[in-house]
Amino acid sequence: MKFKADKDRNSSWQVTMRLLLFFKPYYPYLFFTIILSIGIAITTFFNATLLKEIADSAINKDMSMLMRYFRMILLVCIAESILIIFRTYIKGKFVEYSLFSIKEKTASHISRLSISYLDNHPSGDLISRLTNDIGIVQNFLQNNLDDILLSPILFLTAFIYLCTISWKLTLFAIIINLLLMYLVMKLSKPIERHTKEQQEVLAEVNSIAQDSISGLTVVKSFTLENIMDEKFSKKVNESVLKGLKIAIVQAILNPLGTIMGISPFILTFLYGGYLVINGYFTFGGLLSFIQMLNHVVNPITALPKVIGAFRSTVSAISRIFEVWDLPLERETGKSYPIRRDIPVISFRNVSFSYNGNSEVISDLSFDIKEGETIAFVGPSGCGKSTILKLITGFYQPKRGELYIYGVDINEWRLDEVRRFISVVSQDTYLFPESIYINISYGKEGPTREDVINAAKLAGIHNFIQTLPDGYDTLVGERGVKLSGGQKQKVSIARAILKDAPILLLDEPTASLDSESEKQIQESLERLIEGRTTIIVAHRLSTIKNADKILVINEGKIAEIGRHEELIKNNGLYRQLYMNQIESKDIVEA
Repeated sequence: MKFKADKDRNSSWQVTMRLLLFFKPYYPYLFFTIILSIGIAITTFFNATLLKEIADSAINKDMSMLMRYFRMILLVCIAESILIIFRTYIKGKFVEYSLFSIKEKTASHISRLSISYLDNHPSGDLISRLTNDIGIVQNFLQNNLDDILLSPILFLTAFIYLCTISWKLTLFAIIINLLLMYLVMKLSKPIERHTKEQQEVLAEVNSIAQDSISGLTVVKSFTLENIMDEKFSKKVNESVLKGLKIAIVQAILNPLGTIMGISPFILTFLYGGYLVINGYFTFGGLLSFIQMLNHVVNPITALPKVIGAFRSTVSAISRIFEVWDLPLERETGKSYPIRRDIPVISFRNVSFSYNGNSEVISDLSFDIKEGETIAFVGPSGCGKSTILKLITGFYQPKRGELYIYGVDINEWRLDEVRRFISVVSQDTYLFPESIYINISYGKEGPTREDVINAAKLAGIHNFIQTLPDGYDTLVGERGVKLSGGQKQKVSIARAILKDAPILLLDEPTASLDSESEKQIQESLERLIEGRTTIIVAHRLSTIKNADKILVINEGKIAEIGRHEELIKNNGLYRQLYMNQIESKDIVEA
């Protein structure tokens, strides 16, 4: 147990040091905050000294000295107020800039995680760290930073001053506080562990809530409300239990804090009054002592609360650091010129598996020339969409080589590869913004004319014109205000605006009805023109005019040819095609 405690303490120290190093760009604000804190401590010292003189002058009935010290203490108070104003402003800049950097780095890191990581980890956990954990850090910096920067300086100043008045009385008051503080520190130790456990449970709560909202249609369709409510309630109850454990510890600490705040003053009045009566110092000295004792007792009284907040913050920031330490998607590589004399995309004995065991694709080899339209078809789970994920660099081949314009994809910068690629998928994602903004994301800094022309080519312009707000119409969460076909046309307009030489179509009409599919096919034909196009198709009617069809089965190429050739071969393609005719899943152009 001792080893574990030492390890935890060392870990907390490492987390704290790492956070301080992260704050390095804002050290000037921190430095001036400390300097101003010292200035405030000095004015506090002078206030106590002048208070002593004012009290003694009043007792001695010396009116001239009383007014003299009153004017002096008034000037010191004005100076202290000015210092407090500047210190509050500069400290605020340190806090806000620091929080901004933490939020920006966390959000930026999450956006640069690999798709493979995001596919295998719940997004609710990342959202929890971006909101709940950063919220704890924010609360600490905004509410407890003074306890770290100003209070120790005031404590030291006050302690020295109190010792000059009566070291015996000072020692007496401090010992009482230290004994109580030791007890509180022992009791506050579980807070850090319980807080971390609570944050982890809250992350699961967020994940379940997000799944319930994102999959609300499925939840209602399959009457899963009770099941989801039960899962949600179970995790919320776990969170409540963790919170109650924290509350129990805090319930014990709060009365102790009250006792610590009262007992020194009661004992000081008793013992201090005895010393004044016996002539050890004046009554003004006792008032001054009591005033400055606040700056000694208050930091000690607040220490349990600060320690608890610090432990919670260390736990929260360690979870944020865990996000920062996640490996980012590869950013190495270079940009290469487009060569027209070689295949645009080449697979050389490429194999890939998601779990490291069973291969989704195995020893796959093919070339795609510039301007060709290539289609991949095959049974569900045969690896068609995986091929597109490899081309976009979302996943890396386990074996073999993948070339883009004759260069191994591992030598390309992934963002440069994706600059050449437009994607239209079955799962169309629209941001909860206007139609105009959703289309404009296809190109950096497009003109309004560019956006409108793209919408016209995608066949969505006339519909947009019928809307009350036109292009400024908000599409809602995930484009809920638009139909499936309309969302797909906005997605196609975005791809047209990007004007990339390589086009990836991942079953873009699979979830549409027959009428919508016909309309989308017309838009896709305009999009495909002049581009190297790869189509992953479920409905085989969308690929009749492809230059080449690759039939994938169990991760390997089973057949290659044009539509007419493959129908004559009487192989897997003909079987798939005939099945769709029988199920009326073929839409004639």
